[in-house]
Amino acid sequence: MTAVVIGVGFRSAARASSITDVIEAASRAVAPRRPTALATPADKAGHTALLEAASAASLPVRSIDDAALRQSGGRVATSSPLVTRHRGVGSVCEAAALAATGPAARLLVPRLISQDRLATAAVAIEEPTP
Repeated sequence: MTAVVIGVGFRSAARASSITDVIEAASRAVAPRRPTALATPADKAGHTALLEAASAASLPVRSIDDAALRQSGGRVATSSPLVTRHRGVGSVCEAAALAATGPAARLLVPRLISQDRLATAAVAIEEPTP
């Protein structure tokens, strides 16, 4: 089975509409593939806005611990010095998507930014080998 995961990063002030904005943009970018889950850092996994957006998208949320996030950080395509300073990875959404998808995952869609700039999303895929 092919895993397609949307990694989500967001500021604490983000509303569900901000997160929904990037989830929808990411979903459109990978169509006709269908995302199977959302992934975000463990400390954000219970955030009300994320849970509302996940519910609206009918996608489960995978919680990614800091070690897994950093381990995937070397495979991200974009890099923010501010995010690196705070999180140890250049892109939270890309690292979360890669970590949740698996060791052979690759990015399908690098970081997308919500219209209000409060949330980001990226998409990773891991396809089974024949």
